Amino acid sequence: MEKIYDWMMKQAVSKNALWLLAFVSFIESSFFPLPPDPVLAIVVAKNRDKAVRYAVICSAASVLGGFLGYYIGYAFFELIGSKILAFYGQVENFNRLTVNLNKWAFLLICAKGLTPIPYKIVTIASGLAKIDLCTFAIASIITRGARFLLLSLICKSFGEKILNFIEKYKKLTLYLVVVSVIIGFLLLKLFM
Repeated sequence: MEKIYDWMMKQAVSKNALWLLAFVSFIESSFFPLPPDPVLAIVVAKNRDKAVRYAVICSAASVLGGFLGYYIGYAFFELIGSKILAFYGQVENFNRLTVNLNKWAFLLICAKGLTPIPYKIVTIASGLAKIDLCTFAIASIITRGARFLLLSLICKSFGEKILNFIEKYKKLTLYLVVVSVIIGFLLLKLFM
């Protein structure tokens, strides 16, 4: 895990920082298990003057990746989507989410996009439920934009403190990221 951290710290100040951030944000919204938040936090903490720019890039890539997740649910659920859900152990919860999305699509997409609940589950379910694409897009833009802008502004304000904490407690920080992913899946099981 420390190697991942060291690599991310190098990338945060490299010319590849934006590409890494955009790539992780994109794939997380459709199939990748880890959220882009740690990458965004490090990149912003290292480049505090570009916090809003990075939040916009992270949000835009996340929304675009959400469209890929939507398409997986819409057109390739049996072939790809069901395998992604099985990998995450979310097959049982998924049917409930799909039914609820048909009732409260905008609110559920917004609520779940702000939490540690894996966004890919929401995007695939939205496609399978054939949620109105405009509703999906607006809710995704609002929720992902708010989440990543808030994180960016926090990291901009406390950049050095955050970097010092991460540096001092590398293993703890990485474990906290893993625990937040696990909590997201547990919340999904509890509230779906």
